[in-house]
This record gives sequence, structure tokens and C-alpha cells, in this order.
Amino acid sequence: MPVARVAVRGEGLERASRGAGVVYSKWVRPLDEPRLGGLVELVDPEGSPVACGLWEEGTPVAVRILYYGSCVHGDAVAALEEAVRAAYRARVKSGWASLGSYRLVNSDGDGLSGLIIDVYMDVAVVQVSSPAIDVNLDAVVKTMVSAAGVEHVYEKSTQRSRLDIGLEPRRRWLRGGKREVVIDEWGVKFIVDVVDGQKTGFFLDQRPNRLEARRYAGGTRVLDVFSYTGGFGLHAAHEGAREVVFIEEDPRAARLLVRNLKLNGVTRYRVINRSLWQVSPQEAGEGYGLVTVDPPAFIQEPGREALRRGLRAYRRAYSWSLERLGEEGVAYLSSCSYFLDRSRFLELVAEVASRGSRWYRLLGGVRGAGPDHALRAEGYLEYLKGVFLEVGPKR
Repeated sequence: MPVARVAVRGEGLERASRGAGVVYSKWVRPLDEPRLGGLVELVDPEGSPVACGLWEEGTPVAVRILYYGSCVHGDAVAALEEAVRAAYRARVKSGWASLGSYRLVNSDGDGLSGLIIDVYMDVAVVQVSSPAIDVNLDAVVKTMVSAAGVEHVYEKSTQRSRLDIGLEPRRRWLRGGKREVVIDEWGVKFIVDVVDGQKTGFFLDQRPNRLEARRYAGGTRVLDVFSYTGGFGLHAAHEGAREVVFIEEDPRAARLLVRNLKLNGVTRYRVINRSLWQVSPQEAGEGYGLVTVDPPAFIQEPGREALRRGLRAYRRAYSWSLERLGEEGVAYLSSCSYFLDRSRFLELVAEVASRGSRWYRLLGGVRGAGPDHALRAEGYLEYLKGVFLEVGPKR
């Protein structure tokens, strides 16, 4: 069956021409009869090919672009198989696949808009936020299993991006049923619960920043705020921190954190299993040489009021945490809020860090996720922002 053609115009043509991952229905007009999840070729007003993608129905998106130019595949399955294999080859080339746990597919960044796949050794977790991917999911899973060598596949399509377009949430095993797996992150072991853990079970995006934090942890006391299952603090302990104090609100995550501490043989630690807002300065203590702050996304929607509330929460969390540092120390402050842009994030950091007349300097620029979290030039997947901050005594 010939690939259906879809005319694209105006802003949609401009966006597709510069590498957008999706084209909305208001910018397109079918010239043939595309079917949901089928392969379509976007053409400009003169009929010249612009891009090849999946046809979508029932959402504001009309086409999820797989690649640019003419369609060179005969159907959606063949195109998706090649896209998944290309994503895996990219992780092999960068060396991240050799770690055993990595992001295999990062949505638009890999030309697979609406799809996230994280691999944890022999377990993979998929998240789908597209009806066009939904109807092709079997082919995606089959290719991913073959390419990455996983044996267990869990679908955890409960993310906001799916619910916002009216798709029902889904949690189900597609293959196997291994809910816990141990991963190794440069000598630090973590138990990942893919069913009940947050997101896909772990936060792979902070991996290079956890490694960087180890530089400042040896021989000092460390405070890991919003610690989840212990990512930053466990790396600090591995590097020889004298003591690590963890603050984590989620009881389930805190229990897994304690298991991770035992798994890594860490004995000098304290876990405070309460909301940060309920922890007094006296209970947390002070005089830390390293403080890491990895909060949830405090800004989850656009708008001035959401920004105001979110900035207040970030300001409060960052200020409280910086006050726990000793006379000199290093802090890692991060935000995973898409709606807090890089410029405003840096303004917030400067505002908080300069309080109390202490001097500070940024140790390098803004940090993001590792190369397994592929991006495109538009940058809307670049949600993670973090800085390492060296703070000194008052002027």
C-alpha cells in the first residue's frame, strides 16, 4: 500500500523544516486517506517531501515525525524498527549502553515522539503518550527486546503527557514480570523497583551529576535533600564521606533507600523520612561540606501563578539547604521543571546564593542529563538544569 500523503502549511511547514518532532492538525490537510498509526509523508504546497512520520488521531497532534525527507520505508513497522535500532546504536556508540542501565529512547530526541524507554539490565520500562505509538507498540517492544537484549518489559504509561491528551493510564507487564533489579552505577549499587518506583523506577537523568558530586564528598559530611532512594548520598558514601544524612518524604522510597545502604555496606548515615518542610534546622544539623538538592518539579504547568508558587518552593528549599553548609562547602542545586527556563533558574540560584553576604561561584555551567537523554535543537526536552556552587564565608 502506498504511503499516504499529508499537506503541511504555514507554521507547521516551518517547524517541520527546522526539525520539530510533531506537527499539529491545524497545520495539515490529508491528500490521501491516512490511518491511525500508519506511515505518512508530509509534503509542502508544491508537493515536495518534507518529512516522514506516523499519523495520529484524537489528539491535537496530526503527525509524529520519524525522519526528514521522503519516506524510505514501506510501512510504520519497518520505520519504527529502524528508529529503535538506531537509538540503541547511538547508546552503544556513546558507551552508555555498556553501563547496563540507560535511556534507550528519549521521545523526540530519538525521532520517536511520544515514546520513552528506560533499560535496567534485563528489564525495560516503556512510557507511551501517543495513540500512534499505542497501535504499534508490539513492534516497538519486539525490536527493543531484540536490540537491547532485555527479557522483561513493563509498561508504565501514567505520565501527565498521556493523561493531558485524554489517553487512559496503563500499567501492565508486556513480557516477563521481574519488578526489581539491581543496577551498578560506577561501583554504587541501586535496587530499582520498576512497578512502584517513581517515574520508570529510577532517575537516570541525574547520573552524570551524581558522578560529579563525588569529587566534593571525600572526608566530609554530606546532606542529600529529596534523596529518593539515595542517588547522590550513596555516591558520596562510596567516595569516603564521613557521614551522609538523607531527607526523603516518600516512605516506600525511604525503605528502598535503607536497603540500598545495606547493599553498599554503608554504616554511617541517618535517614529522615519526612517532608523537608517538616524538618527543623536543628534536626538536620549544619556544617556540611556537600549538600545536594534534587527536588520534584515544583512548576508543573505554564502561567504566572504556577511560576510564582514554584519559585517560592524552590527558593525555600534551596535557601534552607544552603544554610546547612559549613563555613565553606559545595552545593548542587537542580530543577526538573520544564516551565522554569535556564535563564530564570540561574537568576534564582544567584538570588539564593548571595543571601547573607556569602561569596559564591559556579563550578562550571548549567548541567543537564547524560548523552543517553538525546535532544533536538528545539530543546523542549531539556527540562533538567543543575549547578554546582562553591560557597565561602561572609565577606
